[in-house]
Amino acid sequence: MQQVVLVRLDWDRTAVPLREAHRYFTVHISPEPEHPFGRKGLWLASAWRQLGTPGAAGMLVLDGDVAIDPRDTAAMLAAVEGEPKMIQVAPVRLWPASTKRASWVLGHGKGDFSRDDPDDPDVWGLSLTYLPRRLIEACVKAGLAGWAYPNVDRFMHREARRLKIPARVVREAEPKHLNY
Repeated sequence: MQQVVLVRLDWDRTAVPLREAHRYFTVHISPEPEHPFGRKGLWLASAWRQLGTPGAAGMLVLDGDVAIDPRDTAAMLAAVEGEPKMIQVAPVRLWPASTKRASWVLGHGKGDFSRDDPDDPDVWGLSLTYLPRRLIEACVKAGLAGWAYPNVDRFMHREARRLKIPARVVREAEPKHLNY
């Protein structure tokens, strides 16, 4: 089985309590005067630097406002086992309270987030998403530690396109975004 670093992002200590969270290393991201939305890129880069052993295939990221159960983690890890060099995205609905859009959209898409549901997205959020080692290391070299919200996801998409790293939706995972 592939070694995968499991990381949970906890924005301002508001992460949803989950039993499954004990399997994930929790990164606490707090607002700072210069960065009112925190420095997500810095914390992702730091987590990889500390936890990304030479044998790690990549990192499975769980956002703090997303609820999962053990089947979701198992589905994502099974997908990684089959395709460790691809980005693996769990399908999740993002709600207007989070996106500021008129209605819900999917957390993955082609070109933009929408209700269209492609199997091979080129944009995706970090709700429950596996990032392969090659992408993480390229992002670190491209300045991940200096990336802040909302650019972290966008800059990751850019690097994935540049490196021609494909993404696929893991239909067996069913996380729930709870910021509604």
